[in-house]
Amino acid sequence: MERARHIDAQVLKVKLAVQIVFYLSIALITYTLVSQHQQQLWLYLAFPLFMTLGHYHQHPNVKRWCAVLSITVIAYGGWVDPLDPDYIEESFILLPLCYIVMFPGSLWPNAIVPILIATYLHYLPSGDYGEFFEDAFELAAITGLASVMMLFHKRYLYLASTYKQDSLTDYLTKLPNRKAFSDDIRHLSARLDYAVIEIGLNDFKNINDSLGYTNGDELLVKFGRHLVSLVADKGRVYRLGGDEFIILISSSKDVTQDVIGILDMLVDSAQKVFMIGNTSHRLTYSIGIALLSDALGDTRLWGKNAATALYKARSRGPNQIQWYDDELLEESIRQHQIEVELASAIEAEQFYLLYQPKVDVKQNLVLGAEALIRWQHPFLGMIPPNDFISIAEKTAQIVPIGRWVIRQACMQAKAWYDMNRPICISVNVSTVQFAHDEIDEYIKSVLDEIRLPPHLLQIEITETALMQRSEFVVGSCKKLREMGVSVAVDDFGVEYSSLNYLKQLPIDVLKIDKSFVDDCVHETTDHMLVRTIIQIGRNLGKRVVAEGVEYQEQLELLCLEGCDEYQGYYFSKPIDARAFTQLID
Repeated sequence: MERARHIDAQVLKVKLAVQIVFYLSIALITYTLVSQHQQQLWLYLAFPLFMTLGHYHQHPNVKRWCAVLSITVIAYGGWVDPLDPDYIEESFILLPLCYIVMFPGSLWPNAIVPILIATYLHYLPSGDYGEFFEDAFELAAITGLASVMMLFHKRYLYLASTYKQDSLTDYLTKLPNRKAFSDDIRHLSARLDYAVIEIGLNDFKNINDSLGYTNGDELLVKFGRHLVSLVADKGRVYRLGGDEFIILISSSKDVTQDVIGILDMLVDSAQKVFMIGNTSHRLTYSIGIALLSDALGDTRLWGKNAATALYKARSRGPNQIQWYDDELLEESIRQHQIEVELASAIEAEQFYLLYQPKVDVKQNLVLGAEALIRWQHPFLGMIPPNDFISIAEKTAQIVPIGRWVIRQACMQAKAWYDMNRPICISVNVSTVQFAHDEIDEYIKSVLDEIRLPPHLLQIEITETALMQRSEFVVGSCKKLREMGVSVAVDDFGVEYSSLNYLKQLPIDVLKIDKSFVDDCVHETTDHMLVRTIIQIGRNLGKRVVAEGVEYQEQLELLCLEGCDEYQGYYFSKPIDARAFTQLID
């Protein structure tokens, strides 16, 4: 972007310098014509008029006629009222330069030189031929050199224009890119209303994986063309990058009606089939809409509003449409407050831990606990983990928060251990923390500092973390197990559940997700899934823990199927350390 701006600045400087040289040359030549010729002065005043008109007029025929008439004025003066040949060197040497400016990269300047020379030859004394031809040679040489330089300059302008255009164009779809969008919204008209429709394709990574990146790129190109055909002259389509497109719409009346019209077409074409090679494919996408008026004219906030609306639409599933409205505004304000307050929440001691018991299915004894973070804000009140964990992961603040949770859990486990109550506490660790923190080294330092036996700490990770960041997670889990810390897979069965991965992963515990436990008593399918997970765990030598047990019938089924442990409201909701201590006494 900076390089493009630098090129633009250089081009403007060169153009300004050329304009100055052009008009100074015309002024000097006109002065020579008017001051040296004795008659028909009005004729010579036509020279600057023809040159100026030819320079500014865009029609090629007009430019040519102006050029011919300009040189005709000078030639006529040279025939009827010849001037001293020295004026070729002093003034008329600039004439070819003017034609270079008018017709860059053409033969016009070189054609002017012989015409100018010919106007003096018919009366020139024989004794002046040597000096005259020397001046004529200088004129021809300078014109040729200037023509070559102008040719290179024209090439430079073309390359600069091409580079600028490329910098504003998406290389794949040939649509305007994010920079073009940013440039366009910086030059909006105050007389128009504006809106943006941001479109995000759903699960495009899976499309790339199944079709291949080449076919995936072709699908993006076709989808971009499809958007352009739908929008036509009602707006401008941009590709922001990846799987996101945006449509900029302007209107002198009610821009909302234009947006609704485009949305109707997008909805009607949602089932459109795109042919890729010999296969067909349907795309699903989510849509976020934001009006410039809702952002009070702030284009930066406007773009953020559109992104927020798209994020909300995607969270609701495929083919969803979300307008940025007052409700979403309040949610955005709250999220912004949460993001700002997160940084100081640890220091302000606003976080605390609750512990949900893990109970042996057969003996009904408390064997462990899951540490669950809570945030009590003095003004925002109780903030659920679902509201701040995702924000913490986006801003990488999950790293210090995760470290705080690990330390607090280890300290509590050590307190119970010193009371002769060895309770293994499990802690959820984010994928982001695995990627941006030396988690195994930090845990080792905490265990050594607190002197907690490693088997009293368990790390819980999700299937998503195992599959998406396996290069970080698997290595760290192996190190943790080597030092005696157990590893559990949380929400097992929700995501990938690849048996090929499962046999290779360094894990000790499988946790059955609550969604399977909820209806396992009444739904045969859920019952069979619970049975399968338990059997997989037992066959692989892993302990199995069921989450979300809420009533007796669920527990009886789990006991019948051979589940090892359970947790849920049937035994106890998450409680603080004091209540937990009373529970295990």
